[in-house]
Amino acid sequence: MFVKNSLLLAAALTAGSAVARLHGHERRHAHPKAEIEAVEKRAGEVVTATIDGILQTWINDWSGQIEAATTTSSSTSTIQVTTATAAAVETQVPSAIESVVPAHTAAPGSSGSWSDLPANGQYSRDGFGGSNYKIEVLGIEWTGNTGLPWGSNIIEVEESVANQYRHVVRFEGSQSDDWTVIVWNKKGPNGLMDGFFHPNKALSFTLGPNEVKYVAIDTESTGGWAAWKGDDAPLSEYGSYAATWGEFTMREAPNFTSWDVSCIQAQNAGKEIQGMQICQHDGSSCSSITNGMGSVKNAYTSAETDINGIGGNVMTEAIRLVVNLDYA
Repeated sequence: MFVKNSLLLAAALTAGSAVARLHGHERRHAHPKAEIEAVEKRAGEVVTATIDGILQTWINDWSGQIEAATTTSSSTSTIQVTTATAAAVETQVPSAIESVVPAHTAAPGSSGSWSDLPANGQYSRDGFGGSNYKIEVLGIEWTGNTGLPWGSNIIEVEESVANQYRHVVRFEGSQSDDWTVIVWNKKGPNGLMDGFFHPNKALSFTLGPNEVKYVAIDTESTGGWAAWKGDDAPLSEYGSYAATWGEFTMREAPNFTSWDVSCIQAQNAGKEIQGMQICQHDGSSCSSITNGMGSVKNAYTSAETDINGIGGNVMTEAIRLVVNLDYA
């Protein structure tokens, strides 16, 4: 199961600011969707926990529901969200939503490499929606910012403005084939841990041979992406994306930003294992699996389902990641 009331303090907070990683508990995502539970509501409950050796107590005011909000982006681009009819929460069937955000063009004054950081220390939020991040929700149940509206925390941007954003991922395509990439939030649009079930997606795009695209992810977001050759999405019998995954948690110091490559879904579903590598832009902190799982380095297979801490993990104000698809 993804979320258990008894797990909140048992496994959360003991790692201080690193508690929000997508490892261990998150890797039980091969369970049938009937087992995916809605986040339990504990509004008003007094929570006590030791954080970095200090006993802290607070009242949990989170009810498990995302608050409705209307936000206006400073960008002149239009954010359009197409929402399919969602299944009732009681059935625990993943709901469907697609966030469609056009890539943003260059802003005056943008220059330098995509991996540079803004000289003035100010990061752009152009194109993002509002943030629904709540600091009160910690530990295993931490699902971060999923955007208001859902999925507007993950956008495609032009290379010329990529360096203006805090967290940026550069996707590099195969040398020979078109590849499809689907990016999601850990939590789906109805508050269930089903963001990685078809057809949920915050962003989707196709990469042609040797093509490069840039994705900006708003701070305090956690989720992943799947990538495969061609158009048809490989799915498990339960409807989750059964391809090789990249997983991420984008935060700011003193919290940790983390990422990893995982073939657990594809392996458990008996699907093709696509190659993928994720590194920092300088080539450090890599996590990789080659095509067919010929080589696994600092990454997840089904054998590591319950292990925490695999992949990259850094304390930084901003991150620049490079993803190589069809990695051999």
